[in-house]
Amino acid sequence: MPEYYETEEQVNEYLVFHYANQLQTLPWEIAPHQAFGFHARLAECIDPSKLPHHSKALDLGCSVGRTSLELSRFCSEVVGIDFSHAFIDAANEVLQTQQIPLILKREGKLGDAVINQIPNGVNPKRVSFLQGDAEALPESIGRFDAIIFANVLDRLPYPRRALENLADIANPGAQLVICSPFTWWDEFTAPEERLGGFKSDGKEVTSHDSITSVLENKFSLKGTLDLPFLIREHERKYHFSVAHTSIWIRLDN
Repeated sequence: MPEYYETEEQVNEYLVFHYANQLQTLPWEIAPHQAFGFHARLAECIDPSKLPHHSKALDLGCSVGRTSLELSRFCSEVVGIDFSHAFIDAANEVLQTQQIPLILKREGKLGDAVINQIPNGVNPKRVSFLQGDAEALPESIGRFDAIIFANVLDRLPYPRRALENLADIANPGAQLVICSPFTWWDEFTAPEERLGGFKSDGKEVTSHDSITSVLENKFSLKGTLDLPFLIREHERKYHFSVAHTSIWIRLDN
């Protein structure tokens, strides 16, 4: 259901997820505040000290663009790509105006309209956004020194195909971050195309197992960690997830 991420409701929900401040997102003392700031924490998985002087980064599955902006703090050029036309339009509007209009939903049709500014210290002039398909990137996209591939794999029809393409767009020594809660839905990925969450020949197969089998000849695994995140639907409903995150280094072969 590719139209799922094209609605005005989803655009607003993701703008809130990306750009609302902590009080706007989590006004409750009982809330899991460690889940706030996901996009900054995700960008921090890239080690700037290991990047070349004029580094180029790719935010694959950029949604409405916060991680791309976070990468602009230390990368000379950042390209954000998402399949959703509505998300890319919203991301480009953020670049142009450097403002983010949000509706903080409270209940039903009730909500508070606010206008936030882009985060301090980011460099929007270094960022560009393009609509595209993670499974079929054009050759003209070039190669990158840092790639973040976050919360996309479980929304692709053929996720293995997207993983197989990563080596071709990564420079030797490039840092690759793959992040996903692995929430497989039939509407996006047929069961036979999923990376994990099943048994094969009596053995359990996890998505990380499959990612490793695809990447291990071209990338070296640096480490893994868990990144929590929280998407606000309205004042009293949130979607809490913990994304499995693996960090890889492109080999010279």
